[in-house]
Amino acid sequence: MTSKTLKKKVIEYINHAEDNVIEAVYKMLKIYEDSDGKSLMSTEQKTEIERRSAAYRQGKLKTSSWSDVKKRTPTA
Repeated sequence: MTSKTLKKKVIEYINHAEDNVIEAVYKMLKIYEDSDGKSLMSTEQKTEIERRSAAYRQGKLKTSSWSDVKKRTPTA
């Protein structure tokens, strides 16, 4: 997806989003702006995300539905 298309989709989404979603998006953008566009992730974190993304794309990563995760998680 091109940057132009992505921007258009984000704007369209924000125009129809609830206030709490708009606030969350704003906070994320503010963090990015305050960090001068520098990533808040370490090199190791970025490497791990890339490794997991590649494994997922290759079908080598087992995933679970949210329903299954909740079933496995003990409640307090």
